[in-house]
Amino acid sequence: MLRITGYPLIFLAMFSIAGGHWAVLQAVAWTGMAIEYSRDSSLAAALTKTFSGKAPCKMCKTIEAGKEKESRLPATVKADKKIDKFLARAGRAIPAPPETKFSYPLILNEVVPVRPVSPPAPVPIAA
Repeated sequence: MLRITGYPLIFLAMFSIAGGHWAVLQAVAWTGMAIEYSRDSSLAAALTKTFSGKAPCKMCKTIEAGKEKESRLPATVKADKKIDKFLARAGRAIPAPPETKFSYPLILNEVVPVRPVSPPAPVPIAA
């Protein structure tokens, strides 16, 4: 079951964390730009115009704004604040355990009792 659903979900999560979704969206935008620009000129000119960066499309601008917005607010800051609030509340709500006197039991130097029956000879072979 893990191989069928778990590994693809892990891959998808890692892909998303690494920013792969932006790469996929950018590839879609470049493909659309190349198709649009190739209607009026040759394929070489369309690809040059697409990848020059001088005439970005609406989707490219949206992707760039999304990348910048995502990079401004790191996710760890939000998590750190939530953890601090949780720990502050938990410290007040959970009382300390009562003090009890504890001591380890005394270890007596006892001799281990001798085995009453000796092992069978010859040693039996497991079936």
